[in-house]
Amino acid sequence: MSAEASAPGQESYEQALSALFNGDAAASQPACIMQPRDRHDVAAVVQQARSTGAALSVRGGGHSRFCSADGAMMLDLSSHLNAVVVEGDRVHVQGGAGMGTVLHQLAPTGRMVPVGTHATTGFGLLMMGGIGHLSRSYGLTLDCIEVIRGVRADGGLFTLAAGHTDPDAWRLLRGAAPFLAVVTDVTMRTYPRCALTVIRQLLQLGSLQQALMTAEASPREVSCSFVLGVPPGQREPMAMRYCVAQSQDATHLSPELLEESPGRWRAQVEGLEQLPDFNLPNRDGSCPKDPPLSTDRFNRPRTWIYCISVTRGLLTRLVPLIVSALEKLPNPQCRIDFQHIGGAVQDRPMTSSVYRGREAEWSIVVTAVWSPGDADGETSARAWADGVFDALESFACHVYLVERHPEAHRYQRELDLAYGPDLESLRRMKHAWDPDGILPPLESAALSNH
Repeated sequence: MSAEASAPGQESYEQALSALFNGDAAASQPACIMQPRDRHDVAAVVQQARSTGAALSVRGGGHSRFCSADGAMMLDLSSHLNAVVVEGDRVHVQGGAGMGTVLHQLAPTGRMVPVGTHATTGFGLLMMGGIGHLSRSYGLTLDCIEVIRGVRADGGLFTLAAGHTDPDAWRLLRGAAPFLAVVTDVTMRTYPRCALTVIRQLLQLGSLQQALMTAEASPREVSCSFVLGVPPGQREPMAMRYCVAQSQDATHLSPELLEESPGRWRAQVEGLEQLPDFNLPNRDGSCPKDPPLSTDRFNRPRTWIYCISVTRGLLTRLVPLIVSALEKLPNPQCRIDFQHIGGAVQDRPMTSSVYRGREAEWSIVVTAVWSPGDADGETSARAWADGVFDALESFACHVYLVERHPEAHRYQRELDLAYGPDLESLRRMKHAWDPDGILPPLESAALSNH
């Protein structure tokens, strides 16, 4: 095996963990870190995890708190398996590449893929769904996948292609891959890169329901998402409306959006990768610069996140719950996003993948944040996010498992909402593909411990 191995105490071990975006993952203490050079190296690492009984965590973009864990064997794809190769209207992407890198590599060729709202996400987003500003026009990121290559958790190599392979495996991997296998690379269909018009506006929470209703009435050519929280330099929560349309479709924007007024900023960019950050802006509309990652990997913010999908037509009941939650923010870093979906996402049949949120209009992302070492802050932040999930659960048609909580009692409810009638098929496939259970579980650790 030619994979590079790092153990606790080695400089390469610290460098690999310090490079992780997620604070929880960066602060973890994996048993070792393996950096494979090819798919055969990945297979050898999987077999090593099986033989030692170690849990296996997979680091792609480094955005997920599950890309590393205490005592686990961390499989770091980012150091060597990070190539992006464009061939005509297809792009071949290795598992260590971030989605932002994919966009930047495609831009000079005049192509793009619809990806999420943040450039740091990797294959976790890709294989679980992929919701972004162009989803209403082009569908989910995973809808672009044409070939999947990787290593099953039993150590076997596989290649699956759309229409030419095991239909059950093809469907279940797209939406549940982290439970079943290590995806080493994919081939995706791309689309012509297009100029985009983006309109951002800060709104008082009293305007939120009407703004969301306007968004629900928008055609699929328009995506109108929201960030809800406390803007920089302010004390009270507000809503930022973030509307995106292809510039050729800007006539589909409603007069309400096009009207010039203070606290509204309009721009045209050449491609998806140039959109402003999907974060609350400064008072002048500029995007706050992300603070540099602390050189101390243990001293980075921690998060607890839920992603709840809901259909349209529920706003009169949803908005009071959301506003109430915003009035109880445990700290100014916590936020709630409404990511606008629907449109082309609904065009694909539910059976085309195991992603079951296609009928939703919104993915509501509840993000609790606290400082490391602040036990009271952690308790209040997590309790706040748990409370928002509990309040919204009865409205949910789906839970988007890019974030999940296997250590909590709510995990079974998350799984049921995420996979519905597909859950039993997924469990059967996991038993076949991951007989030793080295990849994430499909049951709650909190329940299994009782």
